[in-house]
Amino acid sequence: MKTNREIRPIGTEYVEEYIEIYLNAYPAFKALDEDCREYFRQKTRRDMTSDKEVDFFGMFQDDRLISIMKLVSLQKNIYGQIRPAIGLMSLAVHPLFKKQGAALEMVRFYEAYAEEKGADITVLLPFNIEFYRKMGYGLGARIDEYHVPTASLPKQKSLQHLRLLHETDFPDILACHEAFAKAKHGMLMKFEEEIRDMEADDSILRVGYYDEGTLAGYAAYRFKENSETNYTLNRIEVEEMICCDGKVLREILGYFRNQADLAQTIVLRSGEEDFYHLLPDASHVSGYYIPYGYLQTSVSAMGNMYKILDPVRFVNNTSYRRFPMIDRTVTFRYTDELSGETGDVTVTFQEGMWSAAKVSAAQDAIIICTKGDLSSLLMNCGRLSSFIRLGVMETDKPEEIPVLDQLLYYPQKPYSNSDF
Repeated sequence: MKTNREIRPIGTEYVEEYIEIYLNAYPAFKALDEDCREYFRQKTRRDMTSDKEVDFFGMFQDDRLISIMKLVSLQKNIYGQIRPAIGLMSLAVHPLFKKQGAALEMVRFYEAYAEEKGADITVLLPFNIEFYRKMGYGLGARIDEYHVPTASLPKQKSLQHLRLLHETDFPDILACHEAFAKAKHGMLMKFEEEIRDMEADDSILRVGYYDEGTLAGYAAYRFKENSETNYTLNRIEVEEMICCDGKVLREILGYFRNQADLAQTIVLRSGEEDFYHLLPDASHVSGYYIPYGYLQTSVSAMGNMYKILDPVRFVNNTSYRRFPMIDRTVTFRYTDELSGETGDVTVTFQEGMWSAAKVSAAQDAIIICTKGDLSSLLMNCGRLSSFIRLGVMETDKPEEIPVLDQLLYYPQKPYSNSDF
């Protein structure tokens, strides 16, 4: 029997159907009892009626809700300027309608929505990396999680700038995060739902660094038990660490070092590739030994995935990015994994700027790639020389790669600590 499908906005009249699909798709860390359902019932109603940045959509098949998603208007730092992006949240399909193409249709709708909103980029946190790679999403940069002895953190003689933060300091916390996000490529400004969750979490602890009355950095953390039988064995888990510079970071780490009598180990997460150089001993508490003579320092994970919807528009909208004074023209010939179509974008580097056009000009090199990998490259999630060396991309002019790699180099890979 032929079915009819339609994707349209949904509101509070569909709360029951929404939470049924949502809880079946995301059961982890949930009791799934009536208290749990009531919590998400109230949360969904509040989000649907209060959030100006989030739109709820549902797919209906013969008037039955079979798939849901939330699309959030984000503000993202792209090479030093805050630009609009659209995020995909809570994509879920009813368990009786999986493997019938619903998720693919929802993603297509999501990208059309982002185009309509004028966003340069779509961003998501994948539940399945391969699923989104097939749809043309490029891998983001990695985050490293360190689990080290608390006493191995850098020692500080003075903690004079630090104080414990409380509810009354929340405006300072948001202002500090905003300043940090405006300075760091890849960071997202906090959005309404995220801020609400922060305010509601009364079990979190925060310590902050004040410089002449301004909060210049903070860390949010919890104490976790390391033993079911010995209450003195604990660890600190730092959930968010926002520091404007190394001086602020070292003083906050010095504070944590002084808590070694309460928590013998500490978990830290950082998007800084070279963070391990800061630690006197970055060895992981597992003591895991990796050939050939290497000690484990961290666990790496990949979060945000990106898709640049229109590479020409993206390059031209980021014309403020500065490059070395080297003139080159390169054509990226890419395949769109979702549509199967091929496209060209010719990027000209001249007088320290870049510009792009669909019409091919005389080029110094041609790079052949997928649209997902091109998105990763243009967002600085990986280096061109690495992509060529690994066979992720191909070129007709290998001799040009060192120069093009130097041109595209940016000192920071994109990092974000927003969960959406």
